[in-house]
Amino acid sequence: MKSMRDIMRYLPDNGEIRQLFRNFNISPIIEGKARSVKEFAERLGFEVDQVDLPKGMTGRLVKDAFARAGYRIEVNRNHSVEARRFAVLHEIGHFFRHADHEDPFAFDMHFDASGNWLYFDEDRIKEREANEFAETLLFGDGALQAAYSLHFGNIERVRRHFGVSDNVLRIALKRFNIR
Repeated sequence: MKSMRDIMRYLPDNGEIRQLFRNFNISPIIEGKARSVKEFAERLGFEVDQVDLPKGMTGRLVKDAFARAGYRIEVNRNHSVEARRFAVLHEIGHFFRHADHEDPFAFDMHFDASGNWLYFDEDRIKEREANEFAETLLFGDGALQAAYSLHFGNIERVRRHFGVSDNVLRIALKRFNIR
């Protein structure tokens, strides 16, 4: 998944939702600051809450009958702003790629007996797909290349342009073959 066209395949045939995604990708900054992912998520119908989550967990998608989308996104308040921003987009990816919108009793996450997160092979694939969804939304269709050129390859300025961590940016540069 490297283009907005790939993302559009997972979205409903709703012009308003598709336009929100397109606008988010086209203009990642507003008034010199990275676009608000919280506002983006809320416009899609999610509630976004900062909560205490288990160590190592940045965010999760939780069923919520009162949220317009039927889900809320929880992000770990103890993580950096950049990590929380990416987590919101990652969880939106889970919603559009993996959430069971039909079964109200479907499990949201798997736990092992000790309370630690247990990922099965299928879950690892889903995590990778949600990351790719978030990366494509942020950096796809030339957005990363344009920002990289605009900032003359200055990694710190490109990172601030998108409001992401150094690690997320380095992975994206490699994935989108920039440099």
